[in-house]
Amino acid sequence: MKWRGVSRYVAAGGAAAALALGVSPAEACGGFFCSQSQPVNQAAERIVFSQNGDGTVTAVIQILYEGPSENFSWLLPIASVPEGDDIAVASNLAFTRLQAATNPAYNLNTRIEGECRSDGNIPPSAQPGGSFADPDDAAPEEENGSGVTVAASGVVGAFEWTALALDPELDDPAATALAWLTDNGYDVTPGADGLLRPYLAEGMYLLALRLTKGSDTGSIRPIVLTYDGDLPMIPIKLTAVAANENMGVMTWLLSDARAVPLNYNALELNEARINWFNASANYNDVVTAAADDAGGQGFVTEFAQASAQLSEVVWSSAEEQTWLELRSNTYSGFDEIFSTLYNWYSGYDGFWDAVRSSVTLPDDVAFADFQLCPSCYSGQVQFSPSALFQAVDDDVIAPMRVVQQLLARRPYVTRLYSTLSAADMTVDPLFSMNPDLTDVSNVHSADRIIECSPNISQFEAPWRIELPQGSVIRGAAADVGTWPAAVDSQPPNLRVLMLSESGAGAELENNKSLIDAQLESYNSLVQDGVPMGDREDALPGSDILGNDVRSSGDGGCSVGAASRSSNGAGWGALGLLVAAVALRRPRRA
Repeated sequence: MKWRGVSRYVAAGGAAAALALGVSPAEACGGFFCSQSQPVNQAAERIVFSQNGDGTVTAVIQILYEGPSENFSWLLPIASVPEGDDIAVASNLAFTRLQAATNPAYNLNTRIEGECRSDGNIPPSAQPGGSFADPDDAAPEEENGSGVTVAASGVVGAFEWTALALDPELDDPAATALAWLTDNGYDVTPGADGLLRPYLAEGMYLLALRLTKGSDTGSIRPIVLTYDGDLPMIPIKLTAVAANENMGVMTWLLSDARAVPLNYNALELNEARINWFNASANYNDVVTAAADDAGGQGFVTEFAQASAQLSEVVWSSAEEQTWLELRSNTYSGFDEIFSTLYNWYSGYDGFWDAVRSSVTLPDDVAFADFQLCPSCYSGQVQFSPSALFQAVDDDVIAPMRVVQQLLARRPYVTRLYSTLSAADMTVDPLFSMNPDLTDVSNVHSADRIIECSPNISQFEAPWRIELPQGSVIRGAAADVGTWPAAVDSQPPNLRVLMLSESGAGAELENNKSLIDAQLESYNSLVQDGVPMGDREDALPGSDILGNDVRSSGDGGCSVGAASRSSNGAGWGALGLLVAAVALRRPRRA
């Protein structure tokens, strides 16, 4: 059976969320389906997209899963059948390191203005917010005239994978595919066919993954896929079925220039809402409020810089040199080799998989018992030193290298973040590049100025914080370390933009004047000596005189709940239009 007319497009889905990429315009999706009694952990999603510059895209997709290993199933609609190195595994540690290097940091610098009485104590320094959040070569054969063809299959890491081709003449390819998966031992959530149907009807293949026999959920690794395509897309609509409330979505886009969301809003946070004394305490809440203000569909650009800044982040040259030296050393036997490898790499993904594949234990020794006390069985172990080191290279080191190599191949990295709930997942985010936009640093610095005078000590002095966006927040000496709760009623966005592949974008919302007016009202209370407890209601959507400043401030137009019926609906319609156009592509015939 021959298949033709498959578009240059792929989609991928994961436990954390569904993921898709393709040429513009194109759309598809992926989903993660498992036993209903063991729901997917959809607390967060992390994805790396690399636009390789040769007509292909590589996606690194993290899989988060909770439940028995036998219930693990991962289904991804794809445009073409994986071959050779098109499918591989990465490392969760690579995501951890990449996230740590690009996490937003909010630093508060303190300086003295004037001269205080010398007998006072220096007020406690505020801590900066810091970083936060953490094939077969044989010709495919149709099975029993079912309309399902195993186009290819193989093993990568601890995963078995099978690529299924569906006969385009089938009345319901999704139902047929899920029936085949169920018959072949895959645990598939009821209702999965309804989610996949619109996409498989477009003629895509279906990639199914599950754990190899004997593997446990500790072996679940991020998947690396390379395929024909241009523009990344996250088919978030499929994720809605199992999404947690305000699920985090974090994506890095590796390309030639700064990446932008094409059909989601671009959000610039109101820095006055951030707790600069401890940014990790409320940053995520501010992002959630900002996304809600934009109709539930918006991304914050947290980092946009040259990729050279991340050249040693995931896997460094020093780590590579250490690994080469360890491989070339001479060892006395298994105990010394294992102890060395364990000390260096037991915390890396794939370590125990590498040991399992290259060490032979006596028949009466379970691998789980060996893990508890490797030295207890050292005299009974059969192994090849070269095979053990090669297994560690393949299963532990190479998955780290692959992500670092992706970073090295593209000149620019953009990190985008948002939180979405199921009700927000009505439009699949589509991303592209805009070379006209400036860099974005993940490091934010504000100045806290202690306003000294000769009749008070530093400990008694009032202070003000000058934010990078130009706003000022004042506080009394007793307020040090406590962020004013009154700002929680301010707009969470400084600006909301609609960006495209060129230019500065269209401004949908600008709250600068409103924010400054509200802060001026609040600051006047501080200067008048009003205790913090009496200032909590200073900004409840009105100024201290009761005037409605949300509707009267210059440029204070909101895309949030108050105006979502107009701005939000229109924007959503635009996103749905993009999706509709994306689906118009040739079917397999």
